[in-house]
Amino acid sequence: MNRRQFVLAGASSVAVGLGARALAQASEGGGAPAPARPWIRNAVLVDAGADCVKAGEICLEHCLEQLRAGDKSMVRCSETVSAMLPMCRALQALAIQGSPHLKAHATLCAKVCRDCEAACKVHAGHHEACKRCMETCQRCAAACEKYAA
Repeated sequence: MNRRQFVLAGASSVAVGLGARALAQASEGGGAPAPARPWIRNAVLVDAGADCVKAGEICLEHCLEQLRAGDKSMVRCSETVSAMLPMCRALQALAIQGSPHLKAHATLCAKVCRDCEAACKVHAGHHEACKRCMETCQRCAAACEKYAA
């Protein structure tokens, strides 16, 4: 390698490095701090939805066991938890994505969670699954109401 090739190779390396740095800064907003990711910014809703889904799946299975055993008092509880589960799954997804529809969904999700909370409250004194579902629905509804306000 002669001197000219050496200088050109060095200059090329510097140019590539500066170009990569400029691209990195441009993708990060020109050196400004990156905005919080939606799943971080909406972590309360993501976690509340996840907790509701977990407790709701357990509650629904408990309701179905009771219904199979002939306990018809679990009908309303199973209906409301069946409505709550897809709402909370959607809440999680929309919160993670930072969807522009999150506020409207949170408003409706709060109402569905309040319905489930009320139905589970009837059984909370004697069924642990219903008590946990009631509590998670209460927290999720409160988080949704706060977000939507």
